[in-house]
Order: sequence, then C-alpha cells, then structure tokens
Amino acid sequence: MSAAVPSAEGLPDGAGFLAPLAERARRGDVLVDRRDGRGSPPMPTDGGRRSAVLIHVAGTDLADARLVLEERGHRLRSQPGQFSLPGGKRDPGDRDDVHTALREAEEETGLDPADAHVLGAFAPIPMPWRGQLVIPVLSWSAEAPPLGVQDPIEVERLVWAPLTGSDSLDDAALRRRGRLNGHDVGPVFELPEDAFVWGFTAMILEQVLAGLGLDPVPADAPTREIPPERRR
Repeated sequence: MSAAVPSAEGLPDGAGFLAPLAERARRGDVLVDRRDGRGSPPMPTDGGRRSAVLIHVAGTDLADARLVLEERGHRLRSQPGQFSLPGGKRDPGDRDDVHTALREAEEETGLDPADAHVLGAFAPIPMPWRGQLVIPVLSWSAEAPPLGVQDPIEVERLVWAPLTGSDSLDDAALRRRGRLNGHDVGPVFELPEDAFVWGFTAMILEQVLAGLGLDPVPADAPTREIPPERRR
C-alpha cells in the first residue's frame, strides 16, 4: 500500500508537474475557502462529522493528466445524479483522513490503494449545512488505474476528466458560471457525455486547476442554469 506522503525533497518520478499543488497538500493548506466575508460559517459544537474525498490525478504531465469523477447513483436520497469525487464519511476503524479517502475510493471505484501515491491532504473544508468537515486528499499515478463501478446503487458511472486540452476542465468552451434561483453558485464544467459538474466538486476542481497554474473559471464566463435533474 503506497499511502506514505513523499518527503519534501521530491515527488515520485513523473509527478513533478503536480509539485505546486502537492506542496500545498503536504502543508495542509486550505484548498477551498468557504468564508463569505463575514468569517467562517458556524459549525456544530462537536466539530461535525468528518469526511474525505480523493483527488486522484493520473498522468506524467499536464498534457495527459486527468482525474476521476463519479456520477452518484440516481436512486440515492442525497444528491442523486450529481458528479463528485470519490469519498465519504470517516468510519471508526479508519486510521486517518487518507485512509478514509482511499477506503471510500476502493469501495466506490475499485481503486487499489497500492496504485495511489498519496501526495498530501488539504485543510478540512467546513460544510455547516451538512454538519460536516471535508478533507480533500491528493493522490497520483503515472497511468490511469483500472477502475469500475462497484455498487450501481451508489455510483452510476465513472468519468476521467482531462485537465487540459480539448473537452477538458481547462477548455473555455466547457466552462460556465452556474445560476440557481437567480444566484451565482460558482463554476460549472459541462464535460462531454452530459458530465455536468457544479457546486462543491466544481469549486474543488477549479482550485486544483489554479494550484497548477491554470486559469480559474472567469467571473464573466457564460452563465448556465443548473438543470433540475442535477439539483437534488
């Protein structure tokens, strides 16, 4: 199991393009700031439930790098049909946040933890409306590992999203500002095959791109109303 965080002296061969983002993950920096100018939103007095998501990037440079996303099962009670990163809540038997992220990714996508070189974990992101803290964990592999839906009730399908190039997260033709009930709800990525990514996951993806020196979704990007089937 290759879950040890590499030393500050270097990264695994082929992962050098991730250095700026990996260094922030090693330090436990904030990836997504949920503050609205009035300070951090209040959390439950017990600190809330702890969850972790896995940002797994495959490739050896920006030109071929891609990350895995999953479409949540359409019969789930919470956010059915929305796109997310693999992950879930921490179990009592989990050693730490990295273990949570890898365990959940294995349960949902079949990712073998031995295929994931963990580069670090970012600071917890408060989500007070759900009463939880979410920790993004960054991992890498030189090639895309063999993955597949493990439970069709929980996961509808998996999608590999390229970071750059045509039909990628960096493709200006696929980047929007989301609108919901007349309000800006942040970046939206309209990826091929109806892979519509918005909300919390899109915010993480935008900051991943920015952390690698790529442009965030501009404030004047075309707007897109969130489709009803992706709101639940």
